Parts: sequence; structure tokens; C-alpha cells
Amino acid sequence: MNFLSQRFRSTTGHVGIAFEDDGVRMVQVSDHRGHIGVTGAAWIPLQGQDAAPGSLAESIRAAFVTGGFTGRRCVVSMPRSEVWTQVAKMPEMSDSELDEAVAWEAAERFGVSRESLECDWMRVSSEASKEVFIIAADRGHMQPRLEAVLAAGLRPVAVDTDFGGVARLYSRRFRRDVDASRARAVLDVGYSGSMLLILKGRQIVFCKPVPIGGRHLDQRVAERLDIDSLAAAELRQARMNTVGTLAESTDGAVSEATRPVLAELGRESMLCLRHFSVSVRGDRPDHLVASGAHATEPGLAEMLNSACRLPVQLDDESACMADLQTGLAKAMPGLCGPPQAWAAATGLSLRGVAGERKSGRRAA
Repeated sequence: MNFLSQRFRSTTGHVGIAFEDDGVRMVQVSDHRGHIGVTGAAWIPLQGQDAAPGSLAESIRAAFVTGGFTGRRCVVSMPRSEVWTQVAKMPEMSDSELDEAVAWEAAERFGVSRESLECDWMRVSSEASKEVFIIAADRGHMQPRLEAVLAAGLRPVAVDTDFGGVARLYSRRFRRDVDASRARAVLDVGYSGSMLLILKGRQIVFCKPVPIGGRHLDQRVAERLDIDSLAAAELRQARMNTVGTLAESTDGAVSEATRPVLAELGRESMLCLRHFSVSVRGDRPDHLVASGAHATEPGLAEMLNSACRLPVQLDDESACMADLQTGLAKAMPGLCGPPQAWAAATGLSLRGVAGERKSGRRAA
């Protein structure tokens, strides 16, 4: 979301700060001859009082000081659960007129006053259908986090979306004219929900939320094994990280519990792809990249492959996840988890490498 603007070029990016429902990811990357290097990284888990503005500012300041970061410019994204999204058909009008029309449309759809709403949009389908993807957030939720970032001594130059960061990361190598016609799908699986993107070149041409994420998997495991959600999350994290060894019976029970949720996620993803084919009449994506903190859930790739009839990958052609894994392992030994969890924050950092973005509505 283009709430703030920035004009800065460098081979080292800004500090990407991705606020999530259960914590904050901070990462700063560089792009050297097509390979991503990690300058600094930190994970700040948040519970209860940890999310209070004063405590949050102290946590961010401590992470910044100890995390290896350079420079104070940063790009911030809000938790996905606090960003409202909606696809809507709008009449033909100029961009400036559409700015105001979309803002009022969002206020009505999301039940928030126009004055308290920060809103942006992007076209996600053909000119004939006039569909736009509305992105909105409540300033009352955004402001305390931005104030915490400022109090920590950092300088926000932009507020973006997490899926905008994901799109930027997986689009950075697609600059040629021939790439503009090649469709790729990305499913970013977060805690509160997922987002399916269709990318062509460096553009988002389709974007649709899927209301299934890691917390739904946690809930099913907790119910099946009769444990609390925190223990369920730890079990699932161990399986995704392949750290430690679960008893065969426990592993089987977790797998059985998650299967229906993964099947529903696969079905919803397939429906998104079908909607793209019908409404946009675009070329079918040639593969799907699974991204996000819960992308490495055992069985997810197979379920997506079966439902969507597409090859499913955990990395892109430039092997950016392999680069991230190497860099994060050095910056945070034993603490980083799957590199896919850092995709959004990495894309936020890359705004400082890519230089000025001409329009928040036309570029990933």
C-alpha cells in the first residue's frame, strides 16, 4: 500500500518489518548479481503485553541494535488479519476519481468510517471487466505500530502489504518483455489466512484471499489430539522444520488432523485459478510457488498439486529461498525456521533495492 512514498536506490535494501499476528519479522537484504544476501534479521514473538506500544518499541529497538541491520530506513506491513481486501467492479473513471470512489466503497463494505480508513487499489483483471482489488486498513490499528517503529529510532518510508512484498520478491528477475505474458501463481500461506497471486512479469494481475491459514491447522490438531493450540502449533512447527523426531503415532495423528484443512485449501486455490481463467481469460500459470510461514506443512504441496493440476515449488527459478536459507542461518543460527516465512519481509526490504515504485496500483 502506497501510504508513504520513498525515493532511494541502493544495493542494500531497507529494513523490512512485517507485523504478523504472533510476532514481528525484521530482515534486511542485499541483491548482489542476482543473489540475495542477508545483512540483518530478527524475530520478535509477541504475546499479551509484548504488543503494547511501549514494549513493542523497546523490542524493535533491541532487535535492530543486535540484529546486524544498517541504516534506519524501513518498510512496514500490517498483519494480514488487519488488512481488508475485496474485489469489486467499478465504473469507468479516471484514477483520481477512482481513488475517492474506492475509499467510499471500502468504508461501506468494511463498516469503517471513511475518515479512519487508509485505502488503496489495483486493477487485477481485464479492462473490459473493470474489476479492482481494494486494499484497506484502519488507521487506528496502523498508527500505534508506526509510532512504535519511530520510537525505536527507525524511519518508515513506506507502508506496504505482506503479499505486495511476496510479489516483489518473486518478480525481481522478470523484467524482460517476454516475461510479461508468462503467468506464475503464488500461494502465500499465513497464520490467519492465505493469498493467491497471479504474476505476469513484475505485475500482479490477479489477487484473491483464501480464508484458511495456519491457525486453522492448529485448531484441527488441537481438537484431534486433545491439546491446547500452543502445543499444537509447536508440533506442527517441529514437522515443518524437520527438527527433532515425532513418534510415528503422533506424526500420523497430526497428518490425519490436517488433511481436511489442506484439502479445503487446495480446493479454494483451484477455484481461485478457475476464477482467474474465466474472468481474466489469462494464460494458465505454468507452476505454483508455495510461500509463507506455513508453506512447508507436510502434505500441502501434494494436495495443491492434486487440486490445481500444477507443479508446486517451494522456491523460484532464481533460488531466492536457498539464498535466504543460507543468509538467515548465518544471521539467526537455529532460530529462523523455513525461509518461506521470510518472503514478505524480504520483499519489503527489496523496495530499497528496486528503487522508486512508480505506482502502488500498477507494480508489485
